[in-house]
Formats: sequence, structure tokens, C-alpha cells
Amino acid sequence: MLLTGGEPGVFRHAGLASGDYAEVRTERTRILDMVWRGGDVESVTLSRDEGRCARVVGAAGSSFVSSTEDSATELVRLAKANAAQIAVPAGAFAPARPGVSSDDVPGADVVESVPVEEKAALLGGYYDAALNAHANVAGALLYYREAVSDIDLVTSEGLALTWRRRDLTLQLTVYASAAGDRTAGSVSVGSGGDFSVLRKLDERIQAAAETAVGLARAPVVESGGYDVVCDGPLAGVWAHETIGHLCEADHHLGDAELQRALRPGRELGSSLLTITDGPGLPGARGYVPVDDEGTAGRPIHLLRDGVVAAARLHDRATAGAFRDEPTGNARSLGYRHPPLPRVRTIAIAAGDSSDADLVGGIGRGLLARGVLGGQTDRAGFTFLPAECREIRDGQVGRLVRGVVLSGGVLDAFRAVDGVGRDQWRGDTSAGCGKQGQYPLAVSSWAPSIRLRGIHVRTG
Repeated sequence: MLLTGGEPGVFRHAGLASGDYAEVRTERTRILDMVWRGGDVESVTLSRDEGRCARVVGAAGSSFVSSTEDSATELVRLAKANAAQIAVPAGAFAPARPGVSSDDVPGADVVESVPVEEKAALLGGYYDAALNAHANVAGALLYYREAVSDIDLVTSEGLALTWRRRDLTLQLTVYASAAGDRTAGSVSVGSGGDFSVLRKLDERIQAAAETAVGLARAPVVESGGYDVVCDGPLAGVWAHETIGHLCEADHHLGDAELQRALRPGRELGSSLLTITDGPGLPGARGYVPVDDEGTAGRPIHLLRDGVVAAARLHDRATAGAFRDEPTGNARSLGYRHPPLPRVRTIAIAAGDSSDADLVGGIGRGLLARGVLGGQTDRAGFTFLPAECREIRDGQVGRLVRGVVLSGGVLDAFRAVDGVGRDQWRGDTSAGCGKQGQYPLAVSSWAPSIRLRGIHVRTG
């Protein structure tokens, strides 16, 4: 087993200069992957990944290195030498806000306490149920992954933390076909270690099969402008991909236009919109009580009543550059990667509209549920809902397929004119990608929202 070797002597023995900052992060991860495809179980793989990284930041420069073999002292020495060789002075880190680690998972159904045989039996049953859910089901794919990581972090400032991070995901896709077209319904579930979210999924699997079969017979949507009601899962991803990524502070470095667009006090969108990013709740995928720099997590209001409240989600480097406080958003995919400012749990506050109110106010539009994918380049966004139905004169009608929603990021906030009263707080198997670090676990909480005049094209 790797040992952090995090006593102060590590940094002295490495010859760290006075005033330089260094950290060593050690991780030990157990990973279980299970795949069902082609009518039966395809693979069950149990693996381990152990390694550590070191980062040095100082007047001479900064460097990040990782290894599966080197000692903590050797890594700090290497990072120090690389920093001097690169010779690009780093900005000052903001003062530390040390946190207290926590690995709490509600209830007793913690993922590592459930035997592999029990997991395989449950998931294999789900796969069989998907294949037999409807006569027109043409196939299915089930992918399950769990990762349990023990993490040690020590810094030259004297911080020493140890915590356990858990993540589990299930993606079950059911396929149907008609006239040569292949369509799909899906069940996407995740948690921060609570295995109970995977129990009692039979009704969702049946619904996914019916969606796949229904889409095989559904007409292709007509391109054009639509009013769209997004359910909670889709609205949460919309918030993540729009305001969430816009507020990651490294995007603001050297970008005066973005800094102006998100200046605190600017009215950005509808007064119905209040959006926060926060540490989340125990058991959720986006639960980050302490980040990978050891900073305590705290909630950050991004929009309050449509007005920019806090424009940036920070790690210590960006907080130093903008003379702000770190927010607890320094997140890394693992020891092979340095921490970056990343979204944790994005949340849209509930409004006062019922789902019937949101749909009833639409003459021609779409009811979009779930999400197959979403992305942003910080100027525009694109989303693929899992299921869409037409809305005509306030009534929900037939399924349509091939729906791709897109629009300008900053324009979309003004398009919101209705927010539901029930906030969805589940987790899916979707992860977040940034600078090669994918998939990072996140959570998105949201009620249904209504957006006016969203562009729809056929995908």
C-alpha cells in the first residue's frame, strides 16, 4: 500500500525553497466494472489503481507531476526541478481555507458493503427484464461502474487530510428498430456511494423500453423555433452547461469580455432564476465537502433573482489572481491530473408553477424529458433530450424523435419564463469533462423550467 509520507520532512528533504508551496496527494482506488451485452453478461472486471502526485508553486515557476512508483520526496524534488526549468512565475495562491473531510453515506446500503454476487444478480435481472419488456425490443446494453477511493493530501502549509470518495453509475439502454431506424430508451442512475438508488428500477426499465419502441414509430421533429418545457434532469444539465461552466474562474483569466458579461450586479435573465453551486449532500455524486486542495466547500450563489451574484468558482490559484477567496471548487479526476475549478452540485431554486401551468402556457412547443447528452463552448449550448413530446394548445401529444435543442448561452437565461415548484434531486450516470478530465462526478438539482423560442433541429 502506498504511504503519503506527508510529514513536514518530506518538503524539507526535497529542498523546497522558503515561500514556495507544495502538496502531495496519494490515492488508492478499487474499481468494479460490469457489462451486459449480446444477451448475456459480457465482463466483470475488478481492478485497482494506486498512485500519487505532487505540485510545486513558487517564484521560479510551477509544476505538476504524478507517478505510480516514486516516493513523495522524489516527486516533490521532480516537481521543484521542473518548475525551475519551466521558469514561468506563478501567481500567488489565495490563503488556505482548510476543510474537514467527510465520507458519510446515508443509510446502511454503502456500495462497498454489498457483495459483488448480489450486484451481479440484481443487474443481470434488470438486463433480462429490458430484453423481455416488449416484443419489439431489439437489444440492450447495461454498463455498471463503481469506484471507491481513499485519498491522502498533505501540504507544505501543514495541512493533512484523509477521506474516502465513492462513485457509482448505471447506464441501461434499451434498443428498438423499425424501417431500418434504431431508437433507444434509457435508465441513467448514479450516486456518491449509496447503492439503494439501484434497487427497484423495474418500472423505469419498462418505461425505457416503451420509449424505445414508441420512438421507432414516431415522426421526426420539424426544425424551427419552439417553446420548450424541460423536466428537472434536463433543466439541471442546462444549468450546469450554461451558468456553471461560465462561472469556472479559469475561463475568466484574460477574458475581459466574459468578465464584463458576468460582472456582479448585472441582470442576466429572468427574475425567476436563482442558481447556486454548492458542496451538495452526503450520498450524492456532486458531494464535495472538501476539494482536492483541502479547501472547505461552501455554497456560492451564481444568480439571485436573475442577477449575477458571484461570478466565479475558484481554486486557490484563480482566487489569488482575482483577489477572491477560494470556494472549494478545485477538483481533480484523480492523481494523474491537477485540480481545476469545476462545478460540484448546481441547483436551480424551485419556483411556484405546476407542471400543468408550464405546459398550459404553450401554443406550439415540446415537452423534453431526460438527457442523452449536452455540451457547451461557453457561447452556445446543445442538448439531446432522452424523450420529447409535442405540445399543442397546452396539451401534451405524440412522441417525436431526432430533437436537438440549441441556443446562445447568455440569451437562454432571458428565455426562461416559468419555473416549477418541485425540485428534482436525483443523480444520473452523466459526468463532466474539462481539459481531458472526464468523467468527473457532478450533481444537478432542478425543477422543470419553460424556455421560450429555443432553436430545434433534427439530429
